[in-house]
This record gives sequence, structure tokens and C-alpha cells, in this order.
Amino acid sequence: MSIKCIASGQKGGVGKSTLTILTAKAAPALGIRLAIIDLAMGNPSTSLNLLGNIPRHTLATYVINVSKVNEVIHVIPTEHGPVYLIPSGHGDLALINEYGDFKERLGSLIKYLIDRVGIDHVVIDFPSFEPSLDSVLNEALDECDIVYPVGIQDLGSVVALRNLVHFVRRFSINVGRPVINMFRESLGRQWVAVVGKLSGLEPSIIHYDPWVIRWVHDGAGQYGVGVKEALSYVIREILS
Repeated sequence: MSIKCIASGQKGGVGKSTLTILTAKAAPALGIRLAIIDLAMGNPSTSLNLLGNIPRHTLATYVINVSKVNEVIHVIPTEHGPVYLIPSGHGDLALINEYGDFKERLGSLIKYLIDRVGIDHVVIDFPSFEPSLDSVLNEALDECDIVYPVGIQDLGSVVALRNLVHFVRRFSINVGRPVINMFRESLGRQWVAVVGKLSGLEPSIIHYDPWVIRWVHDGAGQYGVGVKEALSYVIREILS
């Protein structure tokens, strides 16, 4: 059992939730019991995609002792078996920041998923955040066995990825292979080289064409090179 975290540092919109949703769809087909904790409080796209709405019981209502642990774990049926989702909601981070006890409650939730639900892997989907400043999300990072950095062909994204990797390593958390969602081929090799040098790990590449988003989110579109690359990354890295 391992706790795997998908993050990008302070840069949003790089494809973290898309990878998380794809992981949720791939795991049951591989016989893996997967739980997802959606930390993207304020923009809960993973929860919205997998559930279709924001439910009454979310991670925040559990943290503030309004919801019981069994109420906040939502079972999502798939063709090959269930996926377990702990959703977030709009504005939840402010509530958790004010209430406190986040680290203890998150740890208890993960322990329940392992001991009582029999989960093989827990995947935590992080929002964009500044690792050196955000104490709540840093507490969540402390639960991770390994962090998978996600970036795009953008200077701000590369800087955020580099800062995330350095911060995570300072706390002796393992860093998985980074992934670059490549929107254009121009100067692609240069971006790969830069990320590899700054992170110390050769990144994987996903050619992030519109088919990736359509295929992952609604099952439509073409099973093209981008989808194959995304699935390969999920299977070889996140679900390995």
C-alpha cells in the first residue's frame, strides 16, 4: 500500500486532475483497489467529474467533525469494480484553515481506508499551492510516500515544478518521474532537458491534444497518441 500524490506546486491548470481521473478509471481494470482524496478545494474538478455533483459529505465536513468517516467515502462503481472517492467542495480550504486538526483527521481517514476498506493505493490530488507558505497542504504532503510533479511548457510551471521538487526532497519524501503535458512540439526537447536538469529526473511526455481531455472526462474522441502516453504514465508510474 502506498500514498501517491499528484502536484504541481503553485502553477494550476497543468493537468493534475485529468491524470487523477484517468488513474481512477485505469485502476479497477488492473484489479487495484484505489481511493482518491480530492484536495482541490475551491475547484473540485476531480470530484465533479467522478460524482457529477458536490455531495453533502466532503473532506471538509469530515475534518470539522460534521460527517462520519463512512459518510465521506463515496463509492463509485465502474465496469471492473469500485473506486473510492473523498470529495472536496467549493470554499472548503478556508473552513479547514480556520478549524484546524487537518493533519490528524487526514491521517485517520487514510488509516481507515487502508485498514477497513482494504485500499491498495491512495492517490491525493493537490490544488496549486506554494509549498513554502501553505501550512495546511504541507501537512498533506507529509502523508505522501511519493510525489509526482506535473508541468507544462511554461516558464512559470517549470519554476513551480522545480520549487516543489526541492521542497519535497528536503523532507525526505520520494519524487516520482515528472510529467510534462506538451501542448506544442516546438522546442519540446529543450523543455524536457530543462525539467530533467532541474528535477534530476528525466520527465515523461504527454502530447496533450484535445482528445486527451475528451477521452478522459467523457470517454469520447479518439484513442490517440496523447491518450496512450497518459495511460502509459499512469500504469507504469502512478499505479506501479
